[in-house]
Amino acid sequence: MKIGRYAIKGLLGRGGMGVVYKAAMPVTGRMVALKVCRPAEIMADIMGMDAIRDLFLREAVTMSRIEHPNVAGILDVHDGSDDIEPHFTMEYFCGNLGVLMGETYEVEQESRRLGVEFSVHAARQMLAGLDRLHYEDIVHRDVKPFNVMLAGDESGMGQVKLIDFGLSKLRGERMTRHKGMVVGSPYYTAPEQETDPEAADARSDLYSVGVALYRMLTGRLPEPREADRPSICTRHPDLGCEWDDFFTSALAPEPERRFPDAMTMIRELDRMASLWAKHRDATCSGLDQLDEPAARPATAPRSTPIKAPLGSARQTFGLDALWRPKQYPRHAFTDNGDGTVTDAISGLIWEKHGSRHPLSWERAEAHCERLNRQKYANRSDWRLPTVDELATLFTGRTEPGEFCMESVFDPAKARLWSCDTKAFTAAWYADAELGFVWWQDRTCRFHARAVCGNA
Repeated sequence: MKIGRYAIKGLLGRGGMGVVYKAAMPVTGRMVALKVCRPAEIMADIMGMDAIRDLFLREAVTMSRIEHPNVAGILDVHDGSDDIEPHFTMEYFCGNLGVLMGETYEVEQESRRLGVEFSVHAARQMLAGLDRLHYEDIVHRDVKPFNVMLAGDESGMGQVKLIDFGLSKLRGERMTRHKGMVVGSPYYTAPEQETDPEAADARSDLYSVGVALYRMLTGRLPEPREADRPSICTRHPDLGCEWDDFFTSALAPEPERRFPDAMTMIRELDRMASLWAKHRDATCSGLDQLDEPAARPATAPRSTPIKAPLGSARQTFGLDALWRPKQYPRHAFTDNGDGTVTDAISGLIWEKHGSRHPLSWERAEAHCERLNRQKYANRSDWRLPTVDELATLFTGRTEPGEFCMESVFDPAKARLWSCDTKAFTAAWYADAELGFVWWQDRTCRFHARAVCGNA
């Protein structure tokens, strides 16, 4: 299947006004996200196709005006002047904040805590991207986790990329509000925007970041009754109640009580991050993290690759509703000094450093083959680990009370391919830092950390 010049490789998502595909560019084969003006029937009835087409192309123009590390870039636009539907292409990213949080369409359900460091990192970059938009007098009006993509970076945390400008507006612009049309997403939209979308300004976007940050830290949405004084220290016992002051401003129902602009909110967030770092270091310094060694399990983790379809995978892997182990494992890691690490509990021997770069799934398998050809650490039985084996690396350090837990492995190489597949084009991976399992297209790039036989 082709749309214009682009070969369609899969469906990424659907929205009220368009469909997004994963597509390959001609000649180079580079993967891009292709958004097509193909509205839901109800939106076509509400607005009419001419209005939708104008809004669709306006989104492309708005995004193309912005060049910033935290805003997704537009690569190509087709205006639909021929028989081909209007469409535009954007940078393609495998990572998504909504997926990382484990958020579903039942938004009010619990999501994964992402840890203080990552949560602050992501919120700070969201604010930096919004600062660039607001400088151009653009209000996003639909900031939410699924509109935040994550590109790879050297820190391993990912670089935030804001997407979906279909509902954005320029300052002073009056847009036709069609009866029945909602602007924004439930739970993340500021109160004044829910009442009157045209009243939204930069502070409305900041409110949405405040909700996302609160949820990243606690795994829950702010309670409506907490509007005047959100109490995050009761939801996350590792955080001092000084964080309550931050969220009192970030989540204030009245715009005038919020942070006045993104840079002010960034400065206050940096201050909170500094306080957290001092608390973390004081708590963890000199802490003896060595527990009494646990007995080795009666059975070693599964080592044979399997194909696990989505519908049965959680049960197959023994994971909870948020795709985490029902109980985090114990470890007894020993650095062998030859580039390998032995876990006396699981009996596994791990490649310590892993691949130098993120790799596609096929290249991750080739990485293991290379280790075997080289007889890395005098062994020739290296392979990609199973999901069960990767789960033995999880520390649970994003859970309250566990932030001092550290792994012997590089935290920047936390997202790791498994040998288990979901389908012909997709495989399962694990995030060893955040402690969850999920799947991705095999063309996505994660690190490889090889494992071999029992010690």
